[in-house]
Amino acid sequence: MEPIWAVGLMTGTVLDGNIDVALIKTDGERIDDFGTYRLMPYPQSIRSLLEETLTAARAWNFVGPEPAIFREAEEALTRAQSAAVRDLVESYGMTMADIGVVGFHGQTVLHRAPQVGRLGQTRQLGDGELMHSLLGTKVAYDFRSADMRAGGQGAPLAAAYHTALMRSAGASGEVAVLNLGGVANVTWWDGADNVVAFDTGPANAPLNDFIKSKGLGDMDRDGALGRAGTVDEARLAKLLQHPYLSKPYPKSLDRFDFGAAMADGLDAEDGAALLTAFTAGAVGKALDLLPSRPRKLVVSGGGRHNPTMMAMLASRAGVEVVQA
Repeated sequence: MEPIWAVGLMTGTVLDGNIDVALIKTDGERIDDFGTYRLMPYPQSIRSLLEETLTAARAWNFVGPEPAIFREAEEALTRAQSAAVRDLVESYGMTMADIGVVGFHGQTVLHRAPQVGRLGQTRQLGDGELMHSLLGTKVAYDFRSADMRAGGQGAPLAAAYHTALMRSAGASGEVAVLNLGGVANVTWWDGADNVVAFDTGPANAPLNDFIKSKGLGDMDRDGALGRAGTVDEARLAKLLQHPYLSKPYPKSLDRFDFGAAMADGLDAEDGAALLTAFTAGAVGKALDLLPSRPRKLVVSGGGRHNPTMMAMLASRAGVEVVQA
């Protein structure tokens, strides 16, 4: 097909309060033009609403009627993300008539990976029909759920884009892309037809939750707390024995499958150091599962801004690390 202008939306499970909006020109396999990109903050009211929704989703756990708050949050975030799309497009000197499709991921509030003999379940909040009516263009949505109904993991979604980037750069199995969001995921391409992608373990979610529990803000900004702390190596070694980390791919995680409780009883510095080291160690174990171990990781996502995490990735995962 001929390349079209497409807008992609993302709001991560870490709930950093931002809508990620990107405009690219693509035929679905190659990227012709990177267009533009923005982080657009949610109003605090929507951010608080989404945090309440996450709590309600865990209590619901796919049993019985959905919580009423889902519908409220779904409409609020759909309207906010629709406005973000229009703002981005118009600021780039285009109109919605120039856009071929909007990819609307929605907000993941609960994810249960498939098990042997059982399909997985996932719930993303997002009203694609409402967005279509607001923007007047085609909207692709709820694709994670569709993948799981077909027997897939529904994650990670970033793999298609990361593979396109590696192909355009002529990379091969020597390089992989690591995304450090609420959960971490890796994409590996052999230079021909084989793509492997899966969730490696946690990334920012347990670390951010731990910092919040200490009343020290929303995140370990610049990795300062983790850098000042000392890793309890014995405790880390025990955490790295978790069966998920050695489980063969394909595999995926919910945001809360690995939680801040891993650092229970530790002060802010040592807890941040442990959780950061665990993310890095889990990535190292994931790289060992790949058909060939890459020498270099190109790191994307919010975690790339944490220099302590980047340093621990290099030392504990045994790989060269560069920021995307």
